[in-house]
Amino acid sequence: ASRPAAARRATRAAFATQHITLTRTTTPPPHLGVRLAPRRRGTTTLQVSGEQGHGGRSSISGLKVAVFGATGFLGRYVVNELGKTGTTVTIGNRGCEMETRHLRPMFDLGNMAIEFYSTRDDDSIRRTIEGCDIVINMIGKRYETRKLLPTSPDGALDPIKGSRINFGFDEVNIDIPAKLAKISKEMGVDKFIHVGALSADPDAKSHFSRSKYFGEEAVRKEFPEAVIVKPAELFGHEDRLFNWQGEMGSRLPAIPMLEDGSGLVQPVYVGDVADAIIKMTDDGPHAHHTASVDKMGSDEEEEDIFGIKAHVAGSGGKFKGATLELAGSDDFTRREVMDFVSDLTSLNKPAVPMPEAILKVVASAAAVVPEPWLTVDEVDRWGENVTLDPETDAVTLEDLDIRPVRVEEIAFQYLHRFRKGGHFVLHEGYHANEGKGFNDPGAKVRSIAGNRPFV
Repeated sequence: ASRPAAARRATRAAFATQHITLTRTTTPPPHLGVRLAPRRRGTTTLQVSGEQGHGGRSSISGLKVAVFGATGFLGRYVVNELGKTGTTVTIGNRGCEMETRHLRPMFDLGNMAIEFYSTRDDDSIRRTIEGCDIVINMIGKRYETRKLLPTSPDGALDPIKGSRINFGFDEVNIDIPAKLAKISKEMGVDKFIHVGALSADPDAKSHFSRSKYFGEEAVRKEFPEAVIVKPAELFGHEDRLFNWQGEMGSRLPAIPMLEDGSGLVQPVYVGDVADAIIKMTDDGPHAHHTASVDKMGSDEEEEDIFGIKAHVAGSGGKFKGATLELAGSDDFTRREVMDFVSDLTSLNKPAVPMPEAILKVVASAAAVVPEPWLTVDEVDRWGENVTLDPETDAVTLEDLDIRPVRVEEIAFQYLHRFRKGGHFVLHEGYHANEGKGFNDPGAKVRSIAGNRPFV
């Protein structure tokens, strides 16, 4: 007769325990309350006391985070990093459940919850935040969403005095962040992290940049200890900066450019910004520290366990009220960005310099569709110089010990789709001339910063 099920389970558990191996033997200082979590056939993961599971996604860190704006470009990267450390995340969702379905594989079973809410319904926001230690706000939009017909503030049809604006820049970038910060403070949330913009300026020509500035000020008023993250223009697989150029080059005979394209940008990789936000969540008594073991327990008073400057991070290495200004290692003109995409995709579409007034007329016509490819406010942003001040007092990627990913390291991974034939047109035949092509400095693909070879 077969053994009882309970006996079989006990035998399997004992066998599994005997075969658990540690791939790292370094032990963290005991005063930090950090232990190494054993994993079967894998690497070990740092955990704080009380954490359960084998580490990584298959663990429960005890940290609970509410995320607003999780389905956006930056949001999906942040959520993925939270899932890697066994964080329990509540994702606010304003629409269909399918909009967050792609985020579920980032978490082990039970570590992700979806709460339906409306930014105009305070009770639904409270339900989303309830029980969470940290709130992260990444809500944003590059254009103002519009209704089909003009309505009054109460939603009634009003062709005379009504407005077609549904969510405008002021509501998205000022009112909503302030509301989230206020409710978070009232509910006793430990930390509020708000994502603003490096372009934020009260005197900016762009409505988007002005509203971002006043939104950051509103958050500070409601939650003085909030962490403000101000990234430069993001690049990555789902970006708009480079993909827009590729889309326009594949559809139009020429690509519109604001005047001489001299506006400066200093793009930052979306993954670097996500890493910086995760380090903010890892900062505090509630955190599940994922810092390297060799930095823990150091006697250096100028550094905390993340390598952050103590005078920047604040007392105890906590980022209370800190401002982060995040940008890449290189800055480029808009014209250089266009030339880079043109060379990389071999589309070779000419850039057409256009006066601001004419380009705004084109943008106005393009903005009538639900998801416009260009807006008047974006034209204003094209004329802004958005670069990191080298003398800034804010926390930067360097302070966080994050090496900025350069554009050349990743752009080809998602821009070669605009090239006819994709990647293999750089080779003569399938796998012929192996070792030559994109990584060959002689290939007809140049860098946007001084013709340097790609790495």
